[in-house]
Amino acid sequence: MSAADFYDALAPAYHLNYADWEASIARQAAALHAVLGARGVAPGSTVLDAACGVGTQSLGLAALGYRVTGSDLSAGAVARARTEAEARGLGIPFAVADLRALADVHAREFDVVIACDNAIPHLLSDAEIEAAFGQMWRCTAPGGTCLVSVRDYDAIDRAGVQSRPPVVHAGGEGLRILFQVWEFHGQHYDLAMYVVHDTREQPPSVQVMRTRYYAVGIPTLMELMRRAGFEDVQRLDEPFYQPIVIGRHPG
Repeated sequence: MSAADFYDALAPAYHLNYADWEASIARQAAALHAVLGARGVAPGSTVLDAACGVGTQSLGLAALGYRVTGSDLSAGAVARARTEAEARGLGIPFAVADLRALADVHAREFDVVIACDNAIPHLLSDAEIEAAFGQMWRCTAPGGTCLVSVRDYDAIDRAGVQSRPPVVHAGGEGLRILFQVWEFHGQHYDLAMYVVHDTREQPPSVQVMRTRYYAVGIPTLMELMRRAGFEDVQRLDEPFYQPIVIGRHPG
């Protein structure tokens, strides 16, 4: 599956990645607000969530008063994000856009451009990542901030077949269990996402979605962000749940 196909299929069940998605929306927004506030970026500033998915960061930041625009490669994810925003009374414009073509779609500059939840490693080479950072640079206003969050692949064993702990949800419709299996091939790995629904009355149903990642190290990402034109590029390990790579558009 392409990354777009993967997230189109996953969009209805994406919240199952979290033990409590609503709490995570608020927690991630508070953490990003702290990071941005330390750089003088306050609610009311414009934010482009360039890998918005189903809206995890967009919804929380908009609720805090940031003027958020969201886009994503997956039309299915964007459709759900739009529905979630409308249900919360949040006026967030959404669009379908590849990270490598952001400036063509949005044609404007923002105070902040973000791409969280390990979106960047869906780009499978340094050249593709640099191209995406170049588009993010074009969408960031002079003096503005670019922020991405990623897994720290240098801190894990990048070899063989690995499984991740399952997330289990129990409710009136039985058990829903989400878990991941990673299979490494050098610097890349194939991810299989399994969503199991067990009503305890009928045989369980299993949905399997597959995609590929580039297990790129954070030092490489920092260098690619610098090459795209960002300055003061730093790694932050707090307060967000993933490491952040952050840079400033000169001007």
